[in-house]
Amino acid sequence: MTMRSRTLFTFLLVAGSLALPLVAYAGIPFFGPIVPNEINRCAAGWGAVITVINNIIRFLLTLVIVFVAPLMIAYSGFLFVVNPVNSGGIAKAKSVLLNTIIGIVIAFAGWLIVDAIMAVLYHPTDPSLAGKAWSELITSGGQAFCLVQEGALKNLNQSDLSGANITGVSANGGAFLSLPTNGNCTPDSLLAATAGSQYALSQSQANTLSCIAVPESTCGRNVSQARQPDGTPTSASGMFQIVFGSGNDTCHNLNIPSCSQAAGVSGDLNCYSAFRGGLPRAGKEIEAAACKRAAANLNCNAQAAGCLVKARNGGFSDWTADPRAATQQNCVTQYANK
Repeated sequence: MTMRSRTLFTFLLVAGSLALPLVAYAGIPFFGPIVPNEINRCAAGWGAVITVINNIIRFLLTLVIVFVAPLMIAYSGFLFVVNPVNSGGIAKAKSVLLNTIIGIVIAFAGWLIVDAIMAVLYHPTDPSLAGKAWSELITSGGQAFCLVQEGALKNLNQSDLSGANITGVSANGGAFLSLPTNGNCTPDSLLAATAGSQYALSQSQANTLSCIAVPESTCGRNVSQARQPDGTPTSASGMFQIVFGSGNDTCHNLNIPSCSQAAGVSGDLNCYSAFRGGLPRAGKEIEAAACKRAAANLNCNAQAAGCLVKARNGGFSDWTADPRAATQQNCVTQYANK
């Protein structure tokens, strides 16, 4: 191997080592949907526009990494093979390969530079944004995902809501709900599920969570397949859609005695360590399944929800922070102080 070839090989090895972590960090590959399914059900607001722009950037980077780069590398290899003694052909092959790698490195270096700048300039005092990619930092600023159309309320099947009734729509979007009268998400069920635990709910908290359970999971009947606005999966599970991978704390970890009992294990579940990117980690499938079993249990899920309420000093921000959660916010307005 000539000195020039060794230099090129070393460069490719270093460049690949630098690019691969950036690919994973940027959420690549990304194959969509570019336009979230929610837009099919409403007029797109500023939140949806920002989501689509971020998804387009990620999709273009995916095209470069998954399709363009392999084709160009294969083309350079072809030139090497058909020109074993032709110096001009070999030079062209090296040029194609070198330019391809440089292009990849430049693309992801640009991503990394922007990310570093945004980490410093965009909400530097908000610890919840630490470690996030710039596409997650540049958001709609809390603007609604859908344009508000007062009176345009989805026609829900009342039997699917376990007794909940839609009684109106707010000027800011979202339904006003009467409390469920049957099923696991009634206030009485939640009070009983948390009674005697350190996460016991008050009547107003039970009323609020009872209402929140309707848009979150139709009272526990739809407890999986939750996704972020950009279409990526989450680990949200159970009647209150507790996200295992959003915070290394007692509540999100389901490190609650009733949860361990429901999962049939001894000791803490530590669900945070079993998930990454909304999916079970490799080698952690058994632990992830235990967390899913626990979250499906009424006592565990209700006490985990009570844990989050207690951690927020009686607040319900874990269910109302999403711009799409207008109905959940209405539940807080209706029942939290009554």
